[in-house]
Amino acid sequence: MSMSMHKSMKVTILCSGFGLGFYTPGLLMQAGLRRLGVETAIHVFENVLPESARLKVDKSRKAYHDNFAVALMSQKVPQDMRNSLDLAAMEALLTRWIEEDRRHFICLSGHWMYVLEEYRKRREPGSVHVDIVYMDSTPSPSWKNLAKHNPHFADGCGEITFFESDQNKVSHYIDVPAVEHVPFEARKSRLFVHGGGWGMGTYREKVGRLEEAGWELDLLLYDQDQPDEQRDGIRYFRMDPQWRTWQRNEAGEHTFPPFGEVKAGEETLYEAGRDYHSMLDQACHVQAIVSKPGGGSLADSFATATPLIMLEPFGVHEMHNADLWERLGMGIRYDTWMQIYGGGAEILEDMHRRILELRSQTPRYVESYVKNVQVHASSTGLEKGS
Repeated sequence: MSMSMHKSMKVTILCSGFGLGFYTPGLLMQAGLRRLGVETAIHVFENVLPESARLKVDKSRKAYHDNFAVALMSQKVPQDMRNSLDLAAMEALLTRWIEEDRRHFICLSGHWMYVLEEYRKRREPGSVHVDIVYMDSTPSPSWKNLAKHNPHFADGCGEITFFESDQNKVSHYIDVPAVEHVPFEARKSRLFVHGGGWGMGTYREKVGRLEEAGWELDLLLYDQDQPDEQRDGIRYFRMDPQWRTWQRNEAGEHTFPPFGEVKAGEETLYEAGRDYHSMLDQACHVQAIVSKPGGGSLADSFATATPLIMLEPFGVHEMHNADLWERLGMGIRYDTWMQIYGGGAEILEDMHRRILELRSQTPRYVESYVKNVQVHASSTGLEKGS
């Protein structure tokens, strides 16, 4: 990519706090683009919602953590996010984008498409380039609901699905070079057990059985969850309960979730990773991740070459994620692993090697994105705007 393009181009990454799988990948993309010298900006959808809607997101998060059945039921309620927007906040954002001549967008959530549609109407035809990134193997609720209200939402946009169910492959991945690459034989006989960004699902119910199978555990707590009685084989971690995806730090930046180890009788010290989310430091040292098969967990599994032991999925899209990971030999459903393999490590080592093999053949998304922008700019003679 030419130096003049580096200086003039700015990539705007549109995330959502409705799940960390639509947030942390955007920050990982930002880190990758910055390594290549590309200027970036992150926006989180909740910041174009009124305060009342953000409070509702908080309440939903607690309800979904407390009761997985409620979370599953929520997916069946169709939503048209246009009715929830803070129009003044949206107008201010669109005005800023026009003033800064923003032209390149990566969109991780269907909730943003109405805002982008409005922006494109106000710009010259063909001057705004939107790349949609689907983080699940089939459409998640935000994309599904959008398609019901606007079947042609992707017209004129680039589209990429990282985990392609119909093609039975991983098309691209987000490389995280700062994370330690630990060979399987050097990993501890531990599992990292969690419920995704909102702590959903049946993960805590599995702790006793996993211990019986001889595993030590790193367990992620949520919000005000407390550790069980301290046991030598379990370490507890937590994301800062006060942190929200839509907040910015003192430097005006969105950050990875502040993360810390919870120890009895000690204050938990939370730190936000600079180039990646700190959960990856746990994932790269264990022999498997035990979680529901969300797109963010698939991305973590692939980036760290850590097999996924998959719990009950959050909806049809996560069921398809689990099917794909199982077909590709990179994960296994929890019940299958227990019933057929006795919860043993040998099958996990095979999966670790399979991930390494597939990863070596898979293009890195950030590099591919920049190359495509460069090719497009060269073909149109454009090296201005952002």
